Amino acid sequence: SINIEDQIKIELKKEDMRILMKEDIASGKIYEERLMDYLVSSIGTVGFIEILEGLASSSNVKSEIKSVSNKSYDKGNAIGAEFIAVNMHVIGEWKNVHLFLEFLESYPLKIDIKRVSMSKFSDYFVKGKNIPEWHGNFEFTVVKFKEKK
Repeated sequence: SINIEDQIKIELKKEDMRILMKEDIASGKIYEERLMDYLVSSIGTVGFIEILEGLASSSNVKSEIKSVSNKSYDKGNAIGAEFIAVNMHVIGEWKNVHLFLEFLESYPLKIDIKRVSMSKFSDYFVKGKNIPEWHGNFEFTVVKFKEKK
């Protein structure tokens, strides 16, 4: 009877482990889906550029993307990820340039801002009111999945 009791305990432990493994697999799938939402898809560079232009438009700034390039991402090799490096200029009122930066910082992707420079470069008058115009230069990277070959 002791042998049978030990076998039952072993089988119950195995069943508990199977249940835990199933829960871990389900959790892993959820985390993988969340990760996919955090990175630009493998064919999404153009879509991401369109998002940047939309953020600029929502901020009421004029924008120009100076360069976009792919860079290696050592930590991302295991999941097939790389960086997109972007250099972007915007022009507008201070509050709008600042709003664009806030949009960029809070966008739900892995965006790493490398360099920001802002400078006032002119004034213009609208209905007798002086409005300073600011120039912003933003260099940042975003993680994306490598394109499949």
